[in-house]
Amino acid sequence: MKTPILEEKGFAAAVIDALSSHICVIDQKGLIVAVNSAWRDFIIENPPVSNRAGVGMHYLDVCRNATGPGSEEAAKFAAGVQSVLDGKSGRFDMEYPCHSPTERRWFLGEVTPLLNRKSGAVISHMTITDRKLLEFDLLRLAETDSLTGLPNRRYFLTTANMEIERVRRFGVAASLVMIDADHFKAVNDTYGHGVGDEALRHLALVCKGQLRQIDLLARIGGEEFVVMLPGTDETVAVTVAEKLCRAVREVPVMSGKNKFTLTASFGAAEIRASDNGIDECLARADLALYAAKKAGRNRVVGFTAVAGEALKTSI
Repeated sequence: MKTPILEEKGFAAAVIDALSSHICVIDQKGLIVAVNSAWRDFIIENPPVSNRAGVGMHYLDVCRNATGPGSEEAAKFAAGVQSVLDGKSGRFDMEYPCHSPTERRWFLGEVTPLLNRKSGAVISHMTITDRKLLEFDLLRLAETDSLTGLPNRRYFLTTANMEIERVRRFGVAASLVMIDADHFKAVNDTYGHGVGDEALRHLALVCKGQLRQIDLLARIGGEEFVVMLPGTDETVAVTVAEKLCRAVREVPVMSGKNKFTLTASFGAAEIRASDNGIDECLARADLALYAAKKAGRNRVVGFTAVAGEALKTSI
């Protein structure tokens, strides 16, 4: 038995108006035939779409003719809407950005066919900005070293493997420089782990100040760091590493009443197009770093020099 309130005129409209999602109904051709209060408020607050997304406007044309940031997503959403209207999909949903001049925004768009498929579909857009921002914050935390604020090993490996693809595809040069703080155990034993942490932050800050914006400095282990240098061959990478070596040596660590000199050793190696992954180049840079440590620390060694010495020894 039908409840009387459900038979009252305007009941459905009142329910839809009470929803916070932006909702519109389109006919089989894609024309907007009805919208709820949240939809009307949204187009009023966003003048660029106010004269294009109201009742009587063609929803699919609005999406297909979108320009600027997010236009590609709008075209994909239009394709999804068309798929539902054509009966090829029972339902369609998609997350997409819709940034305004003053804020970053994301929405979840959902398309559901009306009971009579030939009569059109209901489209809702629900804001998911808070969730997306939280996801980005969690991702940033997962890819950031908590001590130094630098990218961590996870982020470095992802980015460096992408750089290998650039080397292969475009034939450009790129190199890695491994960095290891010298006698770091002695720093912890002499001054304590708190000061040791300050020393690592100091090393990170000094090195970062010597690098270009496009270079990537990451902490990948206890006192180990690595620099990725796009557009740089090994010869230039050695020069960059020598500059870093001097800067670390010449700027003392200041922590409370403590003041001391920290040095580091550096190993440089060029990324090869033949590398199966960044680990192969890391291994070469690590061999060069080991050679720098063995030669007395506080210095730079390139892998080519290490390979040359190995060749001489074998001969």
